[in-house]
Amino acid sequence: MIQALAAGAFMGVYYDAFRFLRRIVHFSSISVALQDLFFWLSSAVYLFFVCVRLNNGYIRIYFVLFAFMGWGVYFATFGRVMFVVFDFMIKILKRFFRMIKKHITRQAIKIYINSRREC
Repeated sequence: MIQALAAGAFMGVYYDAFRFLRRIVHFSSISVALQDLFFWLSSAVYLFFVCVRLNNGYIRIYFVLFAFMGWGVYFATFGRVMFVVFDFMIKILKRFFRMIKKHITRQAIKIYINSRREC
């Protein structure tokens, strides 16, 4: 049971990777749908192999149910915390890159003005 809950929590972390990527880069709705399809297909394959490996070749429905329960528990607890932390990190990174872009733009303008004066 604990292994199934852990497998579900891992699926939650895996899905968070997709969600965080979507927070950073804007994707079209078709692309998001394809990402979700890829997530569910790859998670189904992962869950199948984990279930077969841990249950001596048998697929047990309670294992799948507990995995989904682990996924839900992850999102209700740790997933929310992670989302807040990553939103904060994204804000800091955006500010940092904006500052660097501003600095580079200023330097490029100075170089351009100096090169025009020399001509």
